Amino acid sequence: MTDTPDNGPAEDVARIQARILELSRDIEALTREATRPRRIADFASAQRAIEAVWSAYAADPQRLAEAQADLFRRHMQEFTRQPDDAADARPDHATDGAPAAPFEFLRRMHQATSDWLTSLAMDAPGVAAIDRRRAAFVVRQAAAALSPSNLLSGNREALEAFIATGGDSLSRGLSNLKDDLTAGRFAPPQSEPGAFRLGVDLAATPGEVAFANELIELIRYLPSREAVYERPLLIFPPWINKFYVLDLRPENSLAAWLRDQGFTVYIVSWRSADREIADFGWEDYMRLGGRTALDWVAWAHGAPVNAAGYCVGGVLLASLAAQLAEENDPRLASLSLLATQTDFSEPGDLGLFVDDEAIATMTALIDQAGGVMPGEAMREAFDLLRPDSLIWRFAAERYLMGRTPPPFDLLHWNGDQTNLPGRLHLESLRAFYVDNALARGMFQIDGRAIDLGAIAAPLFLQAALRDHISPPASVYKAGRLVGGEVEFVLCDSGHIAGVVNPPSAGKYRHWTREGLPETLGGWLEGATQVEGSWWPRWARWLGARSGALAPPPNAIPDAPPAPGAYVHETLDTIRARGG
Repeated sequence: MTDTPDNGPAEDVARIQARILELSRDIEALTREATRPRRIADFASAQRAIEAVWSAYAADPQRLAEAQADLFRRHMQEFTRQPDDAADARPDHATDGAPAAPFEFLRRMHQATSDWLTSLAMDAPGVAAIDRRRAAFVVRQAAAALSPSNLLSGNREALEAFIATGGDSLSRGLSNLKDDLTAGRFAPPQSEPGAFRLGVDLAATPGEVAFANELIELIRYLPSREAVYERPLLIFPPWINKFYVLDLRPENSLAAWLRDQGFTVYIVSWRSADREIADFGWEDYMRLGGRTALDWVAWAHGAPVNAAGYCVGGVLLASLAAQLAEENDPRLASLSLLATQTDFSEPGDLGLFVDDEAIATMTALIDQAGGVMPGEAMREAFDLLRPDSLIWRFAAERYLMGRTPPPFDLLHWNGDQTNLPGRLHLESLRAFYVDNALARGMFQIDGRAIDLGAIAAPLFLQAALRDHISPPASVYKAGRLVGGEVEFVLCDSGHIAGVVNPPSAGKYRHWTREGLPETLGGWLEGATQVEGSWWPRWARWLGARSGALAPPPNAIPDAPPAPGAYVHETLDTIRARGG
């Protein structure tokens, strides 16, 4: 700020101080009055896990002393550490703002303490493995929340913005926080609101709604080639989010890329749950979603169908494939399971707190929400799996610096949540995460147990190395449960970027090999690393099972255009119409 004869700077400071004080009072009142009806668990199991870890060390003074010595050693390493990277090597006053070195030191000390606490939980003597992992999960949440970068005094960039703007950046940030609390939002937006329009910027691949019922819209993409494979490809995305994760911007749309390879691509758009379908369960999704979509596509083409399922959409496809096999129904030419677990004995962090107590808590939440599992609660659960990158980074940007997040298609999709039928959600948690019923041959649809071993159709199985939702070792087990030939591919990155990785990006890598040893570790020992996207390998595999080339199907007269109507439903529009 520039000094003026009428004490401008002092008046500016007083104005900013008054504004921050006013906003702080409003936020305190909002926080005090706010309720959290969307809790996904009562955290009793987390509390017991922490108590078990503490009791284990309290009962073993020698181990506790060794742990304390280890913490002292870690801290001393940071005290005596020499600059060894670009961040450390910057001079204290590398810019006109705050010095860099103290902030980097705070970051490293916090990281050393966080790593120590995590190892303390994971190494607790005599504590069950599930409780050690639960305690470590809680430690990671606390460490992310208590990071120095979440405070103005510990965030160099926020402090520089505060100084440069005379405090306006923090005033804007607190105003953002007040707005979010007033609107009932308990998580900051991850992408610029309103930056993308469905059907224009995202989900814009030309197509038509070939069929619709009370649960799905079946989208068929229009061809881009004069000849296409005679066997179509039907994709079941997860219903936890919207289908357009597979049809984002044109340059990273899997649906558009597959279309350009000569496949006639169908994709299921699931309806976001409201009171009308709140009581739908797995049998309804299998009948109105899985079988109905397959029936229509097989009828329209008069040929066997290649089908793919992503995440829980793959669970539905695997169950459907087993049913068809037992019925001697030949309409499924192949199946591809992308980031899909069918054996939930190693489900990753998502399954840590799924037990009888958590299901009881979720049942109460669903009852309170009119029979649906609220989409906001699902987003909170998934964001907690990556709190640093999906919560606190955006909180610091929005509330400490007063910034709007930049447009990001993937994070826009991540925030475009769907409700789930309460019955379906509870059935899924109980059957898969608690009972592991599908892998054990005990999961029933219409009174009949699903036997994955009956599947004889060729299987393409994809997993991602850093997938925190469907861990690769868990996904790999599907290949050992089916009865047909299996091609397994391990990709770099995580649950989303591991799947959505267009060849044009030139990013990441994947691994392949012949055979399917008992474990993923054994498979990796003989695997070959390949640079770039796995999509071309999958396209070659599909092409070999897609028949001859033929003219594409004709457009359907008067069919509504893609992306259809269901994808435009939001949590707000559902609430507005009393759903």
